[in-house]
Amino acid sequence: MTRLTVKPLCAALMLAWAYGAPALAQSAADSAAAAAPADQAADQQSATAGEPAGQQPAADAQPVQAVSVVQVTGLRQSLRSAESIKRDALQVVDAINAEDIGKFPDRQAGDALQRVAGVQVGRDRGQTSTVIIRGLPDVATTIDGNEIFTAAARRLSYEDLPVQSIAGLDVYKSATPNQLEGGIAGAVNVRLRSPFDAKGLSVTGFVEDRMHKTNGSDATEDRHNPGGGFSVSNRWDTGVGEMGALLDVAVFRENWAYPVQWVDRPENVFSVNADGTATRLDNRVPPVAAPGEVLGQLPNIGGIYNSGKRERQSIHGAFQWKISPQLQASAQYLGMGYQGRNAVNYILDIVTWAPRLTNAVLAPQGSHCNTPRGTICPILSADAAAAQFGPGAYDWDPYMATSTWGQDERTRTNYLNLALRYANGPLTVKTHLAHTRSKFVNDTIIVDQQIPGASSSVYAVGADGHGGYNAVTTPGSANALRDPNGFVLRGLVQNWNEQAGNQWQWRADGTYRLGGDFFRAILAGVRLSQRKASYHGAERASDLAGSVRPTPIGLFGPGFEQLVPGLDRLGGPWYTPSSDFLLDNADVVRNAYGQPGGRVPDDPTRLFDQKERNATFYLSGRWETEFGGIKVSGEAGARVLRDKRTLRGQNRIGDVVSDVSLSTSETNVLPSVSAVVNWSDQWQSHLSAGKTLTRPGFRELNPALSLVPPTVNAPGSGGAGNPYLEPTRSKNLDATLEYYFAKNGYAQVALFHRDIDGYLQNFTQDESIDGVTYRVTRPQNSGKGTLRGVELGGQKFFDFLPGFWSEFGIQANYTWIDGDNETRTDFGSDVFDKTALIGVAKQNYNLALLYEGNGITGRLAATRRGDYVEQIAEPPFGQDRVVKATTFVDLSIGYEVSPNVSLHFDAINLTKAKFESSLGPYQPRDIRYNPTTYALSLRYKM
Repeated sequence: MTRLTVKPLCAALMLAWAYGAPALAQSAADSAAAAAPADQAADQQSATAGEPAGQQPAADAQPVQAVSVVQVTGLRQSLRSAESIKRDALQVVDAINAEDIGKFPDRQAGDALQRVAGVQVGRDRGQTSTVIIRGLPDVATTIDGNEIFTAAARRLSYEDLPVQSIAGLDVYKSATPNQLEGGIAGAVNVRLRSPFDAKGLSVTGFVEDRMHKTNGSDATEDRHNPGGGFSVSNRWDTGVGEMGALLDVAVFRENWAYPVQWVDRPENVFSVNADGTATRLDNRVPPVAAPGEVLGQLPNIGGIYNSGKRERQSIHGAFQWKISPQLQASAQYLGMGYQGRNAVNYILDIVTWAPRLTNAVLAPQGSHCNTPRGTICPILSADAAAAQFGPGAYDWDPYMATSTWGQDERTRTNYLNLALRYANGPLTVKTHLAHTRSKFVNDTIIVDQQIPGASSSVYAVGADGHGGYNAVTTPGSANALRDPNGFVLRGLVQNWNEQAGNQWQWRADGTYRLGGDFFRAILAGVRLSQRKASYHGAERASDLAGSVRPTPIGLFGPGFEQLVPGLDRLGGPWYTPSSDFLLDNADVVRNAYGQPGGRVPDDPTRLFDQKERNATFYLSGRWETEFGGIKVSGEAGARVLRDKRTLRGQNRIGDVVSDVSLSTSETNVLPSVSAVVNWSDQWQSHLSAGKTLTRPGFRELNPALSLVPPTVNAPGSGGAGNPYLEPTRSKNLDATLEYYFAKNGYAQVALFHRDIDGYLQNFTQDESIDGVTYRVTRPQNSGKGTLRGVELGGQKFFDFLPGFWSEFGIQANYTWIDGDNETRTDFGSDVFDKTALIGVAKQNYNLALLYEGNGITGRLAATRRGDYVEQIAEPPFGQDRVVKATTFVDLSIGYEVSPNVSLHFDAINLTKAKFESSLGPYQPRDIRYNPTTYALSLRYKM
């Protein structure tokens, strides 16, 4: 769909919504409002521009008319509260609140965010790792308006933050000058719980058990995953003002598994005869088939059985002190911890180096056969007999191997925020001083083992479009993958790194209410930040001495080998080194390879250190007027940023190593204007225009090169950052038309447009390092791009229906997105191609059926993310790698046993949705199996 057709389509949708929505509305005479605690109402009246919820100052509020008050609780109340935030904010914002979050089958913040309109998530190893707003993954995160991050990253790892400590999540899709810069997609503000949220003593808690059903691996045993937590808060009147304190603690343990079957890119081309025999060609470009034969390519096929144990803990404490009616102080502490002991169990079948194939089946002729090297069709399946390519006893093709990465990793993040708030007459001032310290440590030890003389029967495309193994055999074993005596040891790799982040930030926000007929308030603020990010580590590859390779159990004993459950499509379980043995006996393994005990010494070429100082000032004005009886209010202003950065490290491209010592500074001005048009009591629009800027992440700037050594006939891989990245800039336009039903619920249409410059994309190229070829991936800025789309959404309880049916409700949203981008044709090139935007799905939706009544609360939710491009022009044939659309369906049912105790059953990923990528017909890539989770919990409150 072209840009020219978007506007008339959206206009038509808005008109259809405008005429259709009133049919569902109730009479304004029946309007009702949820009662709010007195402290909450007072807090909203004195809210400043620095408040993350986007509340307007008291001068902007209209006189409150007397209405009938209906007390609502539970899910309806939390939805109504979130709806009020959306309606009252000057920005385009969607929110979920504490009780609403509690009704989702979610443990972590990222999981809960996928329920918000226009938000999708990315999952990795069974947990949410990426939050995506309107198709873009560049999302800023704040806690109560302050920047938050994990280790050396620019953003928070959402899987670290449990919903236990959260009062609400606000998703901003447009910005005002008072908001933290960054996030061209938008921003997520986390509102932590506070003791003044409750009227007095409040005690809540939960215990739960989760069962993960590992999809794609029937041999995996289901295991219990306990979790629990409690929260206690109270408030007291004292001789020096009212005080309140809160403490909440949560602990979760998980035994997890995440199978992945992959099909790697082909390394060679075969000349295929009509009888199914095929001969490997050399790497001539273009390749030439033998007379009467055709060209075909067979990819390498393998898998990873990821598994492990992880534990997450959080502790959150808060203190509030209302010193006087004008002055209030508060303190918030949040500690998040993670420990993981993981196994990355690889299986490799490098068939592309087999000299000959038999029973080769070619895909039908079609456009998928057209490549830059000529017409080369995919080979769907083939048999590769063992062939010795050299004089060594282990020089065999196909190269059949298993490998284990034993990983011990941990993260600790501490966040402290001290705040003061003063409100007197027309002036409101709030100031924050916050400190964040976060560190991530990873120790990895890897051992490879080979099955010499193995023959393989493989398929690159099966019934569901993905590959697998029919058989792996040796002369002495019909199932060589389950014969521990058939393996010989290959290489050892040691790797470790430590990443740390440390930040002090101070900000002050003020509002002065003018009370004029047009200009209502002046808002100003300043923010100072000092951030340090560091990285250091080392790696070393080693091999056994001598010409004879021992068997793993012969050198280390039978405890060294482990039969992992594997993947069904790869023949089930396979033997591989035990990750527990590697981690518990690391020095024994090192010494066997002739290496000293302990970590590899620190590598100075991988040292990275960066300091960043930011000074920010904003100034804006809020106004209000009427045109023809239509109230219009808004805000206009600008945010001015001054950044200074120093960066030290070493950059290596191929065999060229250069020192990096950069000192840069820049000033940016980010103007914005927003308006709310109140067409009537129930109709309104949000309009906004502005600029945003996102600084590159510290990891993306880190030039340190990390390498994974190659096998005998498979290339190595590596990754590094790019210290010369520029910020990503965006010009944004947003417009909405919203209808608010009289009792509860709303419906909306939103249009958005982004002009993006310098979007970050990863680029992979082959580099020769010390005579060895590696596939190295680095980020780089792309050219100019555009993102545009329409968002439809709404929520409503069916209280206009009689009896039982009035207890049901619905939440729904649909987002259509179109976009393109200028992608560099080579790393560092100034030549661009017009391509799709990476990671942006054209169609997405969330749909939830709600129920609340008779002591039961239920939600059946479906979340769909459409097809999107994962990589542009994947080598060697320059095809885009596309991820298939997925739909996750979750169920949550709660039953209130008594006013203080409730039981909950949750089921996550009932559809067994999985990640699937491909280059097109007959050319699959990854299939990653997300687990299905069942949970039972007991919750109490006092």
